Amino acid sequence: MNPSTARNCCGYCRATSYHRVLARDDAGVMRYTEALRCTGCGREYANLQVWRQGDTQDATTPPVATAN
Repeated sequence: MNPSTARNCCGYCRATSYHRVLARDDAGVMRYTEALRCTGCGREYANLQVWRQGDTQDATTPPVATAN
């Protein structure tokens, strides 16, 4: 697939952005992990390809609950 025509959005909610997840390491220092969190649905994905596919089976955590 041509990179200029590649779909670059969450396969689950169609949001067009994500950010890397911050977590504490064993020494207590905040560091970026390999996981990505979608800014639309809040799901965490193992990598960019999984984010684009929206495959919930490979998500690293369940979606964030929201209050109504």
